[in-house]
Amino acid sequence: MIKAYVIRIDGQEESVDRLKKSIEKTESDIELNIFEGTTPKTIESHLEKEFTSFDTNNYNWNWPKDPSENHMDIKTGILKTAYVAANQEKKEACSISHMRLWDLCVSINEPIIIFEADAVLTRKFDVSELEGYKLVGLNDPRGATRRAALFHQIVSSTLDVQQAPRINEPGEMSPQGIAGNSAYYIEPDGASMLLEKVKDYGMWPNDAYMCRELFPWIRVVYPYYTKVQGTVSTTTR
Repeated sequence: MIKAYVIRIDGQEESVDRLKKSIEKTESDIELNIFEGTTPKTIESHLEKEFTSFDTNNYNWNWPKDPSENHMDIKTGILKTAYVAANQEKKEACSISHMRLWDLCVSINEPIIIFEADAVLTRKFDVSELEGYKLVGLNDPRGATRRAALFHQIVSSTLDVQQAPRINEPGEMSPQGIAGNSAYYIEPDGASMLLEKVKDYGMWPNDAYMCRELFPWIRVVYPYYTKVQGTVSTTTR
């Protein structure tokens, strides 16, 4: 049985219940644990108290918070563009939630699954399919990410674990990663690398940071194991 952690904040209880039921329905051998998500009010305390394998002195949120701050990042060659969100601190809080779970993965030294509350299982989870990969996205891109049709077209051509696909237009420099970051399998060495590189790149929205440009070893799986429920995003409203 593999441990899984679902990031939950107040108001997401029904979504988490649907995730629990999908695990039972698919007879997946997953131990689901509720994980208190970071909010704008708890960012400071979680950074101070939650980490054991990451030096928070290296933490530096350097993603644009307003379109006027959009720019090409010289170090990575990635175009950084502000997210459309009523409260930009919610994006930062979401990223810190994921970072805390990467830290936990390193601390317990075993693979885990990280869920956001809007994920549901669509087929029985088989950990043996993913063992040995540092990080594998589990999510159906449709309804979960940009250029979802192209993402699906590329990934669905191969029944396997494969590199996160290229979906950018020629000359476009946006980060390309897994679909929506609502569900992924991660091993301790992958989690350690994600945390380690924060001191080089700074911390970005997790779905931008976890990209093939920075981490070429990021993978996705087809057939997918999860999809999003279609609930309203808590980071954009």
